[in-house]
Amino acid sequence: MGKMTRPALTAAAACALLAACAQPAPVQPLPPGPTPDEVADYARAQAHYRSGLASGNGDLVIKATDTFSLVAQEVLSRQDPSLFDAQVVCQRYQAAGPQYRRDTQTSYDPQFVQDCQRISWRYNQAAMAIRRDLEARIAAADRASIAQGGGAHP
Repeated sequence: MGKMTRPALTAAAACALLAACAQPAPVQPLPPGPTPDEVADYARAQAHYRSGLASGNGDLVIKATDTFSLVAQEVLSRQDPSLFDAQVVCQRYQAAGPQYRRDTQTSYDPQFVQDCQRISWRYNQAAMAIRRDLEARIAAADRASIAQGGGAHP
């Protein structure tokens, strides 16, 4: 039994060593602009938003609005990672809030707050530009679809 186990262990060890040394498949970085899936998600969110407004379904409107923000956030994280990271830090600071205690000095830093206001403004401007770009892409794709089907009449 010991003679059968040794070759099996040797083979398993060799396989593990080869697997560890194998080069991982190269990972293709995502483009800085929106991916086709992100454009499709945004287009679906637009349809849901309009449907929610027409039907009075506030939950659908909120879900679509969240999708608008999330897609723009994802694209912005690739286009300008430093701005995205700075916005995350400022959001954490806002969530924590300044710490006030009567017996200690405040940790409230007016300069940091002003910096965060500028960062938030830049972030919002970039996110709006991304949304405009997504909306333009979707409108162009819609026009192309209409143009392709426009020649045939029933």
